[in-house]
Amino acid sequence: MARMISSALQLAAIPILVGLIVWLELAHPFPMFRLATFILVFVLLVRLAFAAKGKARDFLIVLASTAFGLAIAEGAANVAEPKGGGLTITHGWSVRQPIMGWGPDHAGTAHAEKRDPKTNALIYKADYTIDSNLLRETHSIDHGPAIVFFGDSYTFGDGIQDNETLPQVFADSLDRKQRVLNLGFTGYSPQQFLREMETSRFDAVIGPDPKLFVFLTAPWHAERTACKAYWTPHAPHYALEDGKIVYKGDCNEGANLLLREWLENSAAYRWLIEPYRHQLNHDDVDVYVSTLEAAVKLAKDKYGVPTLIPYLRVPPEYLRKTGFTDDAIMARLRDAGAIVIDASLDAQKNAGAVISIQGDGHPTPLANRLRAEMITNYIKQNMSGVLLSGLK
Repeated sequence: MARMISSALQLAAIPILVGLIVWLELAHPFPMFRLATFILVFVLLVRLAFAAKGKARDFLIVLASTAFGLAIAEGAANVAEPKGGGLTITHGWSVRQPIMGWGPDHAGTAHAEKRDPKTNALIYKADYTIDSNLLRETHSIDHGPAIVFFGDSYTFGDGIQDNETLPQVFADSLDRKQRVLNLGFTGYSPQQFLREMETSRFDAVIGPDPKLFVFLTAPWHAERTACKAYWTPHAPHYALEDGKIVYKGDCNEGANLLLREWLENSAAYRWLIEPYRHQLNHDDVDVYVSTLEAAVKLAKDKYGVPTLIPYLRVPPEYLRKTGFTDDAIMARLRDAGAIVIDASLDAQKNAGAVISIQGDGHPTPLANRLRAEMITNYIKQNMSGVLLSGLK
């Protein structure tokens, strides 16, 4: 009788374990839920192995051993994985969005603080004002021909105040007498730049007579256009077909999206596998450059404006395995009609200027002032007709 009761209890534990596993995977109730999943799967498989016989039992023992190994790896990864940088930001400042993949949910002010995960020392504290067009607020004149900045967090201005962003400092260099827009947002890349123009997403905001598009870029954008960066599953996806860039939908869709989201929730995957997935190859950089080339062409054909690209160089080893160099990329962009200026600020950095927020990496207000000065001087010296009369 006791043996029968014990067997019944063991069988009753199976649906309970299955239910707990399903709940963990659907609810994500705490940060280390995947470790709990692997542990429960191990326990479940051990229970099933006890109830099985013959080859089925042997097979279940192998599966249980695999689950145990995954649990060990997941636990070790949770301990060893660098933590998320201590970033806290107002809920809803970035949500799932059609076309772009993500963006602000509503107008208002988002407060961001980043602290060192080890010491809790403050790295930055900033407020991001999002205007009624769901863009980072930039003060200039309200009407007239616009100079439009597209781009990522460098353009948006992660970690700095509204009056310190690159577009705002540029507008200030013109005494706010020419309309300037900041269409940048955290995590964007050339794929959003191109998709915004293809879908006319911001045409009403840009207006009928823009004068110049500005897109700051660096080769690490290739991780994003290749859909390798962890935050890009919903980003626009472009691929080369017969030498032309073609829109293919989102980076990940359907079963592919589910698999990617499942993997991204594993510390073991993020720690052990994902760094290798981020490594670039020749095709990745080719797609990156080709996407920018297509954007430059569309800016000229659809809007009648040139595209100025402040380009940031990377250490040579970053591109070594791709067959590309910074100079080769810049040459291709120039051949496509882009105006490319080297905005790396290496000389200033070597002279002691602090151009990156320490502990974070985004540009400092000083870096934005230096780059805005570069852009302003270049336009005044080489691009007649872009600035309104009286600003030249």
